[in-house]
Amino acid sequence: MKNYIRQVIELFSQNDYPVSVQKQFRHWLADEEHKEEKMEALASLWEEAGQQRVPQGMQQSIRRMQQNIGMCPVSSQKKYILRIWQVASVLLLAVSSVSIYLLLEKDDFSSDLIECHIPTAEIHELTLPDGTSVMLNSKSTLFYPESFNGKTRSVYLIGEGYFKVMPDKEHPFIVKGSDFQVTALGTEFNVNTYSENDEVYTTLVSGSVKVEYDNLISSVILKPNQQLSYNKLTKKSRLQQSQVDDVIAWQRGELVFSDAHLEDIFTRLEHKYPYTFVYSFHSLNNNTYSFRFPKNVTLEEIMLIISQVVGDIHYVIKDNKCYITN
Repeated sequence: MKNYIRQVIELFSQNDYPVSVQKQFRHWLADEEHKEEKMEALASLWEEAGQQRVPQGMQQSIRRMQQNIGMCPVSSQKKYILRIWQVASVLLLAVSSVSIYLLLEKDDFSSDLIECHIPTAEIHELTLPDGTSVMLNSKSTLFYPESFNGKTRSVYLIGEGYFKVMPDKEHPFIVKGSDFQVTALGTEFNVNTYSENDEVYTTLVSGSVKVEYDNLISSVILKPNQQLSYNKLTKKSRLQQSQVDDVIAWQRGELVFSDAHLEDIFTRLEHKYPYTFVYSFHSLNNNTYSFRFPKNVTLEEIMLIISQVVGDIHYVIKDNKCYITN
């Protein structure tokens, strides 16, 4: 049975199938029957992919790609390496989908799962089945059911989203993420949970929300204008007052950086613009910087200002990449 399951998973990862077939495959993976064999086969294939030789210059991109189902594998002239990372990316998507499916199942989720992914440099607003309004930032993915049938209204977010929750005291609205969840009755709040970042941020605009983290062991109730940051690696949290207007500046197309490291700035710029930043981490200093850029500013204009402020870095924008050197 194990070999059969592995063959099915390999076959799926090596071909492009319609969305309907992909949905059937994910439901098959999520089914409890032969669950251990399925997860063992996925783990084995992922481990094998990880043992393969990585092309030069891919290290930093791989770090940002891992656990981010919305990102495409990095291209390479060596087709066998590209094939490995295509397989790894598909398997990662499958594992993530299974985990998300099972998480929502615990909340009496029974209808079909809808996946909404926002491409690079785009922002999209949608209305959920209960009337809740969601604004999704670039490179974000939201999973939600066709209808909320259980005791709660649960969704799963990867990336950043702004929620205006439709009040329903009998059915709390829950935003789930990696190692945390936010529960609200009727309120407005911003959640930033990009998987390439170590920290998760929840900022309350109005109303009241309960944020649970550290395997849902710890929790805090936020007041308006408060922000809770939680580090998924260190398990440490920090509660502070926030500048809400800066937090939601992305909805207006603006870019606001406050005491940010260069690595974090470049990652944010990859969300805003269809460019990949290429650099070595040891070449970046450990200082923090604050910038504010208006809507419609070009990447060239941004990099010119950053290079002038930082002083010890140079940049070259060529094709769809921005090369950083010092």
